[in-house]
Amino acid sequence: MYRILVADDDKNEREGIRYLIDKLELPLRVSMAFNGRHALELFSQDAYDMLLTDIKMPFMDGLELAKQAKEIKPALKVIILSGHGEFEYAKKAILINVAEYLLKPIEPNEFEASLRKVIQLCKQDEQRDRMLLRLTDAEEDTAVTERATELRNGIADSELHARAVEEVIRIIAKEYERDLSLEYLAKRVHLSVSYLSHIFKKATGTSVIKHINHYRMEKAKEFLCEENYKIVDIYRMVGFSDASYFGMAFKNHYGLTPTQFRAKVRPR
Repeated sequence: MYRILVADDDKNEREGIRYLIDKLELPLRVSMAFNGRHALELFSQDAYDMLLTDIKMPFMDGLELAKQAKEIKPALKVIILSGHGEFEYAKKAILINVAEYLLKPIEPNEFEASLRKVIQLCKQDEQRDRMLLRLTDAEEDTAVTERATELRNGIADSELHARAVEEVIRIIAKEYERDLSLEYLAKRVHLSVSYLSHIFKKATGTSVIKHINHYRMEKAKEFLCEENYKIVDIYRMVGFSDASYFGMAFKNHYGLTPTQFRAKVRPR
């Protein structure tokens, strides 16, 4: 049985989540917090395996709660719930290494799949910890000692991979207007192109190139919503060298050309 803390300032939402978990008969013992600050107090008093938290809460939002809770328990598995399908939230969630990111209203099948995935992650952590304990207790055996070292190195590698992915995301956010290539990004984090592509897709569920394009589209949308930027300048500001290609990419992403989008958000 694993312990999950549900943090949401909406009582109906909290009770609905508890009802779903009970109905699914998952091996979870549910506790509830009515805001982020309350949840953090509970974390300082008791041990939890999972945190399921809403983004928008008074006193402390879900992302800050997740960040501080993982400082208390680094192995904590976090599921973010958000009624805002905004890329900025998803990007921040990636940076704090959340396990799942779900949009409201909750879709029961998707909710069940996410919880089962996180439960499996908890089981894998338990198996790893038991293996390390057995290996540590038998370190006089050379072969066993070598296997313990391999496991510990594997854990260290996972942490290094997470840091590399976080660094690539930070570089993209800071240098999105540049001609970013996989080769350039891989060199910045001291990895091969193929290995960076592999760990980035595994960590984020998307490719490096798609992440770059998504981020640039979000920035282009922000600039188009402002009056002091001309459309003919914006494509260069977000890292495109060709206005026609930018227009095509923007329309594929949002279903509108940049001109149509600006007319929609800033009608005269």
